[in-house]
Amino acid sequence: MENGDLHDAFYTPPPGEVTAGPGEVIQRRAADFRIEPTGVINQRVRSWQLLYGSADADGRRIAVSGTVLVPEAPYDGPGPRPVVAHAIGTHGLGDRCAPSRALADGTQYESIVIKAMLDRGWAVVATDYQGLGTPGGHSYVNGRAEGQAVLDSVRAAQRLPEAGIAPDAPVVIAGYSQGGQAASWAAELQPSYAPELKLRGASVGAPAADLLAVAKGVDGSPAFGFGLTAAVGLRHAYPELPLDELFTDHGRKLLANISDDCTLEITTKYGMHSWDRLTTEDPFARADWRGRLTEQRAGRYRPAVPVRLYHSRLDDVIPYRVGTELKDRLCGLGASVDWDTYLTPTHMATFYAVAPATVGWLADRIEGRPVENDC
Repeated sequence: MENGDLHDAFYTPPPGEVTAGPGEVIQRRAADFRIEPTGVINQRVRSWQLLYGSADADGRRIAVSGTVLVPEAPYDGPGPRPVVAHAIGTHGLGDRCAPSRALADGTQYESIVIKAMLDRGWAVVATDYQGLGTPGGHSYVNGRAEGQAVLDSVRAAQRLPEAGIAPDAPVVIAGYSQGGQAASWAAELQPSYAPELKLRGASVGAPAADLLAVAKGVDGSPAFGFGLTAAVGLRHAYPELPLDELFTDHGRKLLANISDDCTLEITTKYGMHSWDRLTTEDPFARADWRGRLTEQRAGRYRPAVPVRLYHSRLDDVIPYRVGTELKDRLCGLGASVDWDTYLTPTHMATFYAVAPATVGWLADRIEGRPVENDC
């Protein structure tokens, strides 16, 4: 079947319970990689889509999809070809929104940054996270599931013989927004979950590191739809959480509508709403919701590698204090944090404006240069 077919059987694991271990390749296939839809520009990159084993927030085995990208040219640096675990930001809730689909058809909004990494000769692996493409709901902004999916994507890439990624390849992690939350969780979990990976550093940008603060920050703003997306995603992760019963009739219609929407639709369709007008009680005052939201907070475990953490003071989606408070938590754990503040207007503009610095920082970690510690 074609990569863009929404009924593509590739994304469905074999019948029965998933038995694949963390990073075990369940199935794979060659795929396209385009940075724009026409495919006119030959990227000289080999690409595969994978289905691999990972675990959800409760440790149950699941299948997750993702993409492995490797430049055709041999790596000319010292040692084996490095690999970047690129934790992609928000793509939505519907299976059609899966990053692996967008990477193949040229509509992936982070492809230009991925290209900069590939141009340095690095391999790049990008997970779709739990339930985005694969059966079941996408557990959007569930920190543990995201972090494990990121780490297991590297393991899967190393187990793909065609990719030629060495088991001792230097590994770096990069992510922004939802991807920033995932990158922080991956770096924090790596010492216990994937200690065999030769991790060198993690770049964490404007992370959704405190969902309570983010939910309150988007209230009444153009970014409100991402709060609704998080509510649906956490309900997918924790089915016992009440959701529909906490919303008004209009709120329930929005929840139903957003359940298969992608980022652009979320941005344009749900802005300027507020929690108090869509809910029958304050969900953030409930112990069940407050507890699950708090569990997703990054900065719970000490990363063993340097972390680059950056945020714009003019971020219009994730409050700047979410970044500064993550810095304080990581420093309090004894981590090494290279902290950068920017004044770039808007959340997404910062991602693109800072991308060259991000790639440069990753290169420094791969090449073993000293790193600043701002703790």
